Amino acid sequence: MAPSELWRLLISHGIRPRRSLGQHFLASSRYLARIAELGELGPEDAVLEVGAGTGLLTVRLAEQAGVVVAVEVDPRLAELLQQAVRGQPRVRVVQADVLRLDLPSLFPAGFRRKVVANLPYGIASPLLVRLLEDVPDLERLVVTVQEEVARRLVAPPATAEYGLLTVLVRFHADARLALRVPPSAFVPPPKVSSAVVVLTPRPRPEGVDYGLFRALAKAAFGQRRKQLQRAWAGLAPPEDLQEVARGAGVDLRRRGETLTVDEFAAVARNLQALRRGQG
Repeated sequence: MAPSELWRLLISHGIRPRRSLGQHFLASSRYLARIAELGELGPEDAVLEVGAGTGLLTVRLAEQAGVVVAVEVDPRLAELLQQAVRGQPRVRVVQADVLRLDLPSLFPAGFRRKVVANLPYGIASPLLVRLLEDVPDLERLVVTVQEEVARRLVAPPATAEYGLLTVLVRFHADARLALRVPPSAFVPPPKVSSAVVVLTPRPRPEGVDYGLFRALAKAAFGQRRKQLQRAWAGLAPPEDLQEVARGAGVDLRRRGETLTVDEFAAVARNLQALRRGQG
């Protein structure tokens, strides 16, 4: 569908995109086809689409997947979405705020779990973290996000983009930037470029308590310019931190932005073991 056609469709239903909801609808057939292709979908897959909007991507996903669960918060768009997928028994439309839903329950039993979505800008980061934290056995996520967020997801340590989001996501999954999407592909065009990131979940680091890992990462990036010995001061006594860091091969004079995910995991593993021994 050409952008002009999509505009006419929205106007005919009295719908004006809401900036507050980050509503920018992907209209380019070229990019829609590529995103669906990146999902590597088959009849054994249940795919979650968040921010389904006008249903242009939903219909493509339904052609390939066994089940599509399309979540849309805007009731005006949810009604339009229902019309777009009428006669598509594989699609279930959920009109709700996805951040208020029980995410695992959205995936029907007996299917492989995947996510393919043009994520609303305002919730992309927290939603990605929640999906990876809360939904077991996710096999693949293909998400369109602002290019700035995409760069953060794939950033290496010791770069400006590397931060808490990077570390939390990469604890759970490998990430690669698959495709850049220009503003002209959307209706209305956003003021920023977008990109498609493919996340491939992998086994969590063995023997690492995720809550402790997350606490270490939040403390390190919450005080980004501080050395780790100061940023982590509230998590353990100085002598314990020294012992834990030494065992993990981490110099506490470093800043958190220089640590790899594996180094954060090693510190979390050692701190957990020390606490267990002291208890």
